[in-house]
Amino acid sequence: MIPFTNQLCNDSFKECKLFKNFKILEITLSATCIILCFYFIIASFNGEFGVAAKYELLAREKVLTRKLNLLIEENIAIKNKVERLSDTSLDLELLDQQARKILGMIGEDEVIIILNKS
Repeated sequence: MIPFTNQLCNDSFKECKLFKNFKILEITLSATCIILCFYFIIASFNGEFGVAAKYELLAREKVLTRKLNLLIEENIAIKNKVERLSDTSLDLELLDQQARKILGMIGEDEVIIILNKS
């Protein structure tokens, strides 16, 4: 029977360079994964398609919707005015208003009072 000595034990379980390289590789890969995780977290909030960009686009959509609604109302008003001034449907009140505004005309029984700004 061979006696069990410390020298044999230490020699047989000697750590080789391959395991040291694996530790360096493990640390490098872990650090890379952590850095990539932080990058993707930051990009998901502040990136081009992130949460902040989403809320900016929603706010811009609301503003543009309001502008569109105002333009639609203005368009309807102008179409109504054009329709009332057409040959098929003549609105005398609108015609009188336009004549007063554009041509500077007044009615027969009206008096103009001119005030000096002094």
